[in-house]
Amino acid sequence: MSRYIRIAGSSSRHHKVSSSPLQPDVGTTPLIMKTFILLMAAVACHASVLPYSVVPSAPVILHADSLSPPVMKIPKPGIRFNVPAPATYSRQVVVPAPAPFIPAAPAPAPVVSYSAPVIAAAPAPAPVIAAAPAPAPVVSYSAPVSAPVPAIPAAPVAIAAAPEPLEAPEPPMPSIGEPFVGGQFHAQDEAGQYSFGHWGGPNTRVETRDHLGRTAGSFAYIDPVGDVQVRKYAAAPASGFKVAASDLP
Repeated sequence: MSRYIRIAGSSSRHHKVSSSPLQPDVGTTPLIMKTFILLMAAVACHASVLPYSVVPSAPVILHADSLSPPVMKIPKPGIRFNVPAPATYSRQVVVPAPAPFIPAAPAPAPVVSYSAPVIAAAPAPAPVIAAAPAPAPVVSYSAPVSAPVPAIPAAPVAIAAAPEPLEAPEPPMPSIGEPFVGGQFHAQDEAGQYSFGHWGGPNTRVETRDHLGRTAGSFAYIDPVGDVQVRKYAAAPASGFKVAASDLP
């Protein structure tokens, strides 16, 4: 459907104006665009804050302090073997005196003539004029508003007792029989725990380690006199290395 509008000052010209309902109104376009932009901003803000599951952290291991001294003496097992005394030699060994060393006279040093080089005076450097730095632009900054971070539960705390050297496993006693009967063993798992040892012969040893990193062990040996000596040790990440031995003075 069309209609004609008469223009003032002209009786012979008319402009045809369409009144079709399919033509959008120009005045409502900014309002539609503003509504669409606000809707998209609300959807983006809603999608940025997503709930997520909080994974609990692994337990924290605290190692207690050891009350024993770093080094302590323990009694001997009281086992002695008849060790043959080392052979001694009464023959006197004569070592000939070395021949005297007479140094040779040094050769005279050669005479070298030397003339000083002529050095030309360097020209004076041109003065350097530093340019004044340009003023830094002033940039305004507003801190972004971050979403609240969900609270993470604190990790559980486990207290591990410090290993003591006196609590280390007893080592098998050594032997000097030939041939001797002995053996060895070794075992470990994925958690870092292990145990190993060997027995038979003039020295023996055992050692263990748990999943907390605590290590304890001992070994025994026969000293030159024939007495059996024992040493025990223990270590942990916080208590250090401690020893209990029977061969201390």
